[in-house]
Amino acid sequence: MNFSDFSFWWVLFLIGVPFFTVRYIGKYLNIWRDYLDSIGLMVLSLMLFVNASRSSFIIFAFEIIFNYVMVRLMLRRRGWESQAIAATVIGIDIAILAYFKYVNFFVEDVLGLFVGGVTASWQQRGGIPGAGAIPPGISFYTFQMVAFVVDSFRSKNKQPIGVVDYINFVSFFPQVVAGPIERRADLFPQIESFRFKFSAENFEDGLKWLSLGLFMKLVLADNLSPYINLQETGNVWLVWLSIYLFTLRIYFDFAGYSFIALGLAKFVGVQLTLNFIAPYTSPSIQEFWRRWHVTLSTWFRDYVFLPLMGAKKQWAAFYLFVTFTLSGFWHGAAWNFIIWGAYHGLLLLVLRYAGRPFYRFVGERLFMPQFLSWALTFGSVMLGCLFFMESDMTRLGQKLQTLVTPWAYSFSNLGAAMSSFSANEGAVLVLILFLTTAELFLEHLAVWQKRKCEYDLLLSPWLTRVLLGLTILLAANTPSKFIYFEF
Repeated sequence: MNFSDFSFWWVLFLIGVPFFTVRYIGKYLNIWRDYLDSIGLMVLSLMLFVNASRSSFIIFAFEIIFNYVMVRLMLRRRGWESQAIAATVIGIDIAILAYFKYVNFFVEDVLGLFVGGVTASWQQRGGIPGAGAIPPGISFYTFQMVAFVVDSFRSKNKQPIGVVDYINFVSFFPQVVAGPIERRADLFPQIESFRFKFSAENFEDGLKWLSLGLFMKLVLADNLSPYINLQETGNVWLVWLSIYLFTLRIYFDFAGYSFIALGLAKFVGVQLTLNFIAPYTSPSIQEFWRRWHVTLSTWFRDYVFLPLMGAKKQWAAFYLFVTFTLSGFWHGAAWNFIIWGAYHGLLLLVLRYAGRPFYRFVGERLFMPQFLSWALTFGSVMLGCLFFMESDMTRLGQKLQTLVTPWAYSFSNLGAAMSSFSANEGAVLVLILFLTTAELFLEHLAVWQKRKCEYDLLLSPWLTRVLLGLTILLAANTPSKFIYFEF
């Protein structure tokens, strides 16, 4: 769901108010039955999905019905039959994802490398229907469905699952389009026993996360977005500025979405997984990946890396590199995402073999080793963001060439970069950078103080009100799309 789209809140209001009015009257007359809460949640989630994308809803509905029927059949079978059903469901789910997301890439960018004229011919014919038009949320709900099949296959509890519960598990409106990618063990028990739990505690918790998420998305991410200039390739200072701003934007954009989802779920009494844990406080790349997009990282660990490696632990490093490269490919059907994934896989390999002696050297010989470790990690993540944000390979090459050219770091280029903004634009940028720095500092402070949660200070009652007020005052006039909707 697009939380920055007014129609989302409008549909939520239009469906929610009549439903909860009827529910209140039914409760008062003692004729309301608990299972009606689950049906109400299902109707609300499906209607919001229809509002987000009518054409995609057909594909979504087909996948829900297919997966439910097949999982139900799988739970009745044993041995090779159960295994064959699981493999079939996973294969078809991945095939549907590949059809919409990767067909054009394989034909134009991979096959086109070896067979001349294929790309032009493919584009002339207009490809095949639907290919390249990625339905909203398909990457996220496909992974959640695949995980549900695997977890159900491995589970000792082979009890049948209810159709309403399964629909609610897959389509739960706060997280269906962009995660977090929930597991059966975490979310399904909450869905099976779902009741709308409107309490003062849930409302207060939900409001805190909602306020933080809206501030991150509408104030920080959306106000940074106009200053990111993808076209600039010659001025090294502007190239670095765009990389830095994108590094901030992608975090505030996606973490903002995840926290809004977390807050909305808390309002109705559901606890979602925390998908971001202050990743820019990380002193190493390993820790960064334990804090960034947590549910996707653990998904790839449990359903790709561990099955690929099996008992061949001596090949763990190789499979780790392969897994990260695949993770990059999941983000988008383009070479830059593959390079981004491989880059992070390579960083982890370097740390695996050279990390300990390097950190020992830093700790013994250099001043402020913890700060240096953090700065190196953040710098590495920033460079990775260049690969993530730049899909034009020619421009990517030009930017890399500019970054490694020593004489490009001249004062004349610095002056040209500074004069490229008007006084008003510069003032707004300084204000937004001040707010982003303050936000990140509070995350760092919570980590240093070893608080219960990395966002503890930002979720304090008085600051929550301040963030909500700043969101009303400073929200961007033109909200940008959530970056992860494209995946």
